[in-house]
Amino acid sequence: MILIHKAAVIPELEGWLLIDFSDGSKKFVDIKPLMKGVLEKLREPDVFHQVYVDPDLKTVTWPGELDLDPDQLYKEGIDVKEIKKLFESAQDRNLLERA
Repeated sequence: MILIHKAAVIPELEGWLLIDFSDGSKKFVDIKPLMKGVLEKLREPDVFHQVYVDPDLKTVTWPGELDLDPDQLYKEGIDVKEIKKLFESAQDRNLLERA
């Protein structure tokens, strides 16, 4: 089972977190698709920005006992190393200039 050590809001990307997992990986995770039902409260920036890692559950949590499954976040996340590779590849091929 994967656990979460640290989570941070990415202010420039609404609904995204940068998460440090127990296997040493760091991933960007888009939480917006999960903001349904009880979790719809997370659409409010004031609530979303209150994210913290529960010391017992080792997952991202918000006030009101709103939390998410770390395994699901891990599966849905985009590894920072992969993003770096994509960026470097696009930069090497001048693809960013065309965008």
